[in-house]
Amino acid sequence: MRGPNENPDLELAEQLVFAPRGLRLERFTRKETLAGKTPDYRVFRQDDLVAYSEIKSPRDDWLDEQLDSAPPGAIVGGARSDPTFNRIARNVAKSAAQFDAVNADRSAMNLLVFVNHDVNSHFADMHETLTGMFYASSGDKFVTMTHISEGRIGEAKRRIDLFVWISARDRKVEGYMFNDQEEERVKLVCDLMGLDRHAIKT
Repeated sequence: MRGPNENPDLELAEQLVFAPRGLRLERFTRKETLAGKTPDYRVFRQDDLVAYSEIKSPRDDWLDEQLDSAPPGAIVGGARSDPTFNRIARNVAKSAAQFDAVNADRSAMNLLVFVNHDVNSHFADMHETLTGMFYASSGDKFVTMTHISEGRIGEAKRRIDLFVWISARDRKVEGYMFNDQEEERVKLVCDLMGLDRHAIKT
């Protein structure tokens, strides 16, 4: 069966998101991870703990896994609902729980980085999952899934300060989104990451 190889994604996130900003990543110890939930990293600026970061690797190996296990000549595939938005929402909820386990008072920033491997999924899918809105090329906005954005992950997404979407195939950051519920935290995130808030989608 296919599965994610975590280390290259962690390294890519460090290379594209953290190292250029002079931020140092530190893994949790094995003892800490065995004791309970943790995100992937503590994030330091010089010697100061400034954030926690979790790296998720969305992929869609559904058809590939069927092909791998099917006997020669077998027909595989079939109908299914689009899993993209559910996958992103599930990762947001899981990440929020990991952050809560070590940063319940949100004394540091919570940074969620997606390193996307699904060629049919893009930054716009994360944006739609988090906002519940589809933005057409005409500039029009359409409500599509507020049952997810304000229902299923409504509380979880508000405990994460910054969302980053990386294309694993192109090895580049496709976009950023932040939690704009608290203006002071937005300023802190922008300062930490060297971002212009007006250039980030909300």
